This record gives sequence, structure tokens and C-alpha cells, in this order.
Amino acid sequence: MAEQKIDAVKMTRSIRDKNYERLRHLSRAERLAFYREQARLMNAKAATLIKAEMATPTQG
Repeated sequence: MAEQKIDAVKMTRSIRDKNYERLRHLSRAERLAFYREQARLMNAKAATLIKAEMATPTQG
């Protein structure tokens, strides 16, 4: 299998720049609400993945 390389700095800058463009016209309160909602969505997704992982029998 081919080795994958991740450029973490490039990825971080890309995310930061996209968020800046998306949020630059919002107030501080609106930006905080955006990040809180994103955190809520990611926590829900993580919980779903954990439940699915626990429901899958392990091989071994």
C-alpha cells in the first residue's frame, strides 16, 4: 500500500482561510454561535461513529 503524506500546515491554513472568508462579516456572537454549532455537530457525529464501532463485532 502506498504511503500517504499529509501536509498539516497546508491543511490548517486552508481551513483557517475558508473559515475567515465565511465568518468575516459576522459579529463576535455570531462567530461563537457558528463554532458552538460545529462542535455540537462533530460531537454528534463522533457519538454515532462510536456506537457503530461498538455494534460491529471485532475480528481476531
